[in-house]
Amino acid sequence: MTLEVVAALLCDQGRILLARRHPNASQGGYWEFPGGKIDPGESPQQALEREIAEELSVSIQVRHYLASSLHHYGDKQVNLHGYLCHWQPQPIQLTGSHDQYQWLRPEQIDRTTLAPADLPLLDALLQKHRNASL
Repeated sequence: MTLEVVAALLCDQGRILLARRHPNASQGGYWEFPGGKIDPGESPQQALEREIAEELSVSIQVRHYLASSLHHYGDKQVNLHGYLCHWQPQPIQLTGSHDQYQWLRPEQIDRTTLAPADLPLLDALLQKHRNASL
């Protein structure tokens, strides 16, 4: 079974938001770009706006598709779609899936603690930054 999920690469002043999964959750302790499952009848953009509102208690604007990643987690397969997003700064309140968050520049993100499905999204983001500076 393949789960269709979305992730927000939420940008603010050159930094990206990462959230850490609760230690007792699936992929517990890994950092990730926040997001979640696409519900039946939802577009990826609608799912992302809903998931971020539910998980972080903030509203976002989904801007551009960045990349996708197909990853096998043993018992399930995840097809992760990453979108560049924007927000107006507002208080973040973690509401269940995560226990911490942090803002980092893309080049500061520790690849060893990032969820495996998110690594190709980070690579696409870094490539986009390299191309923008040429």
